[in-house]
Amino acid sequence: MRLYSRTGVIALDDPEFGTFTADPDTGGFDFPDEVSDRLHAFHHRGQQLWETDVERQQRLLTEELERRKDPATLLSAVEQLVKAASATAALTAAAEAAPKKPAAKRAPAKPADQ
Repeated sequence: MRLYSRTGVIALDDPEFGTFTADPDTGGFDFPDEVSDRLHAFHHRGQQLWETDVERQQRLLTEELERRKDPATLLSAVEQLVKAASATAALTAAAEAAPKKPAAKRAPAKPADQ
């Protein structure tokens, strides 16, 4: 079973099953069922130390929803949008105000048979 550490563990030594390292892309560990069942049961002060894919997704979604409810977060997002819109408007105005160069005149092509 794949488990994720809530404490930042990147490697785990088990006396019976050997050493396990976290997947560098996801941070998850692929444990045998015996190890994952044992680790999944560990808690510290009411908080799980290891979580499954589903538990991790639920926790991350809940944290994101709580973060979005925060008025300061909303204000920060709106300020970023206003800054981006202002920068885009300034670039557009500068591009329109810049003098346009006339297109270079090309000499007529010579026929190939001459």
